Formats: sequence, structure tokens, C-alpha cells
Amino acid sequence: MRYRDLGRTGVRVSELACAVTAGADPGEAIDVIARARGRGVNTMTLNAEDASAVTLLAEALAGGGDAHVVARATSLVRFDLPSPHVPAWEAYPGAHLRAEVERLLATLRIERLALVQLHAWCPEWQGEGDWQEALERLRGEGKIAGFGVSLFDHDVDAALEMVASGAIDAVQLMYNIFDPGAAARLLPLCAAHRVGVVARAPLYYGALASGFDGAGLAAEDWRRAYFYDAHRLETGERVARLAALVELPDRSVADLALRFAQAHPAISTVAVGMHRHAHLDANLAALERGPLERERLAMLASHKWLC
Repeated sequence: MRYRDLGRTGVRVSELACAVTAGADPGEAIDVIARARGRGVNTMTLNAEDASAVTLLAEALAGGGDAHVVARATSLVRFDLPSPHVPAWEAYPGAHLRAEVERLLATLRIERLALVQLHAWCPEWQGEGDWQEALERLRGEGKIAGFGVSLFDHDVDAALEMVASGAIDAVQLMYNIFDPGAAARLLPLCAAHRVGVVARAPLYYGALASGFDGAGLAAEDWRRAYFYDAHRLETGERVARLAALVELPDRSVADLALRFAQAHPAISTVAVGMHRHAHLDANLAALERGPLERERLAMLASHKWLC
């Protein structure tokens, strides 16, 4: 396992991170996290509001050892983007952020979170409320190593001003073969300001993984609505075109996708949902091969779609 700096936090994170959710079999998911840690994966991401994920991770970390947990904070106001502006003091008041951090530390039985990030970041929040002051104090107390923002899907330009301000330590964003939009301006800006980057959805919510069938998703799976019929069919066609670029029998579209995300030097870690041992083994094998070569990256440029 290779490690990279998480911006200027002083934390060294594994290039592969476990995106923690309960999954269909929580017991296997716990085993996967334990095996991943044994293979050098020291970084986990989760949504703080996902009680099942928090409980699962607490069980997985019960044996001790180092773990860098990246937590997306819970907004007190439900909203979808694009949406009317929700004031920062309503969505992320400082007292709420402190209470959530302390709850997570107690539940996970760890001394420090690697990051706390405000999700669905709105640029207007930069000058609103007391969220920044609260997180700076938590960082000063050693309860978090850093804080930052998490961007809504393809809305990568929303973080440009905040990154340039030097006020945050890291950004979480979608980054994959279909949506490499962050590479145009945001990732170079993060590198220039030593802001860490957590890349999520490298497999585009599973569409770039082997055997994905959007039509076969469980009724309660949010992706069933996301991959509505027209979108699912077009996604499948585009994945098939990528499959033609797979060079060796032991490689896959998922391999290409993970090594694509890993290739950008500004990215600190690539967060992938892994509920089964086979997923972990495949993801580790892909990253062990190293980032894609420049020629391969150039071949994938024509597959940009969502940005």
C-alpha cells in the first residue's frame, strides 16, 4: 500500500479508502474492513448521519490500531441541489458540529477524526455562521486533524473560492472517467494550496464495476432512481465502449476506473464502497498496479461525459 499526504494536515492516508456503509451483509463488511486494514488501508469515509455505518465502523475498529476517519457532517436542514439558499447557521451551526464530532469520537472509540467536511457545499457559506470557528477550535483541541467541504456530485466549481482562501484543509468530490471535471481547475488549485482531495464515486456509483445491473437494484437502493431507464441504458453503452480498452484478461473496466482516479497527483485517497472480500481483493490488485500511464489516460479523455 502506498500513502499520500492529506493536504497540510500532517496525516498520511492510504491511496485506497473504505467508503463505509452497512451493505447487505454487515458481518462481511466488518470483515472486509479488518482485512483492508491488515493490507495497509488506514482510511475510512462515512456519512455521520448514517447510524448503521457508524455502528459498523465502531465494530470494525474495536481491535484498535490506527484509523483515519473522514466524516461528512450532517446538515440539520434537508435540501436538494440546486435549491434555494439555506443559511449556514441553519444547516451547520457550530454547536451541532461539535456535538456530532464528540459523538463520533465516543462511538468509534478513537481520539481524533482525520477530517470533518460540510456536505453539499454552497459558496455562500464561506462568510456565514460559526461553523468555521467551531471546526478551528476542534482542530486546535486535537479532536480533528482538519476540516473541509464535500461537493454535490458535479458541482466542482463551488469550492474554487474556498480552496483559494486557504481556510480549509481538504475537499471531497466526485471524480471518475465519466466525470473528470475537477481536473480542469479545482485539482490544480488544491495542489497549489496544499489542500487534500478525497475522490469519491470512482466507479460511478457501481456502474463501472463488474456485473453492474441498474435495473436489478433493490427497491430501497437510492441508485435505482438515479439510474432511471434512459440514463441506465446510456451508461451501459458507455461502459461497453470502455470495456474495449481493457488490455489483459485479468483486468477490467473497474481496474481502469480506479487507476484513472489514482493517477491525478492532487488526489490524496480514492474512496470506494467495499462490502465483499472479492471487491476488496479486486480494488487492491488494481491500485497495486499503480496509476495509469499518460498514454492510457489520453485514450480515456474521449469518454468524458458528465462534466
